[in-house]
Amino acid sequence: MPRYDREEVARRAGHATWNEAVRATAHLSQQEAGRVLGVSHPTVRAWRAELGLGVAAARPSGEQLKAAFQTDAGDPRHGTANGYRNLGCRCPACTAAWTHYQRTRRTGPA
Repeated sequence: MPRYDREEVARRAGHATWNEAVRATAHLSQQEAGRVLGVSHPTVRAWRAELGLGVAAARPSGEQLKAAFQTDAGDPRHGTANGYRNLGCRCPACTAAWTHYQRTRRTGPA
């Protein structure tokens, strides 16, 4: 990966400082920011990480997502085969949807 003079990159992109240039392009994807600044997108990723920009927040685990789904009766995925199979819900509506899905899969559409 090439090494870039950060301040030179900023000046070419029309910014006073490197920090300002990276922050000004934080709303863009890494590829777009790389094109604007004239650097590679891995460089943009590294610079953003150095400034604490664009670092993804921790995402909930699959088990946490399943638990949240099962406690939310208003979720539109209740009563679907997906709710039963992938999200582990055993409410009557999800169980019925799974049963219907399996019967249709075995016998074909009615």
